[in-house]
Amino acid sequence: MSSMTTRRNVLVTGANGYIGGAVARAFRRAGWRTYGLVRRPEAVADLARNEIHPIIGTPEDTTFLDHVGDVAFDVVVSNTEDFANYRSHLAKVGDMFEEIGRRSMRAGGRPLMMFSSGCKDYGVMAENDGDPGLAPHVETSPITPPEFLIPRASFGQSLLERHSDLYDATVLRPTNVYGYASSYYGRLFEHAAASASTFLIYGSPRAIMDALHVDDCADAYVALAEHQRGGVAGEAFNISSVRYDTAGEISAAVARSYGLTPQFQPVPPDLPRFSVHGLANFSQWVSSDKLRALTGWRDRRPAFPAGIDEYRLAYEAAASPHPITPL
Repeated sequence: MSSMTTRRNVLVTGANGYIGGAVARAFRRAGWRTYGLVRRPEAVADLARNEIHPIIGTPEDTTFLDHVGDVAFDVVVSNTEDFANYRSHLAKVGDMFEEIGRRSMRAGGRPLMMFSSGCKDYGVMAENDGDPGLAPHVETSPITPPEFLIPRASFGQSLLERHSDLYDATVLRPTNVYGYASSYYGRLFEHAAASASTFLIYGSPRAIMDALHVDDCADAYVALAEHQRGGVAGEAFNISSVRYDTAGEISAAVARSYGLTPQFQPVPPDLPRFSVHGLANFSQWVSSDKLRALTGWRDRRPAFPAGIDEYRLAYEAAASPHPITPL
């Protein structure tokens, strides 16, 4: 039998996003026929360069499915968010799942919906590195997200608690991710570049900053998608590094790279919630033992402090159109 007849199809929404793009490329590398849903026409070329079939549309309007012909999706990866209209957007994501499920059922399939939530579902830990009683969040830990993320966490929980006749579902909770454009960790580089002699962070050096490389995160999605459906459907999975870093370790690495002196001070009462310092004020450690035991997945890229030179180089190349000076 030709391998072309056995290829699996995956739809990745938000395929031009930081995690969504990495996930789409990971599925493509693994041999899946990969479709990427994007809102903007200018994102199409990048998908095409990576051998990903571009589709322009949004989960809010499922007519985009009319443009993919009779393709039946084996897996759908949901990676879109709308902070301005979170509940409404997620309701539409649910409608999209239903419509894709109906179309797949007519084609004789039953898709797996992989919903990207996040480890912030568990909320901030009271403990820091070295505190007695410190233990990681696991998939059965209480769900206590920050208020603005309650809709996302609730939607994920609803997928796990209800059974659909049209599709299977799993909820993925990755930690923060870094690499290439560096996502939130890029703020650390920006902060260092704007600092004169001291790399100042408002927070505790013992705060836990649990994160992993975005490619490792994406490979975990593929590992779950390729595993036997019975062990994945109806389950949540944390995606995290084998060990956590502390704010002190990360600050020391960034400061050393920029020739600065790391310094920590107590958090002022008027500190903006989404400032760079927020990375060191959401102490959280999550275990991915469940994922590792089920699929054999493991993270391979260096931790952020260990790979600081490569990660800084990649970030600066992504952030600046100017030539990069070799280290």
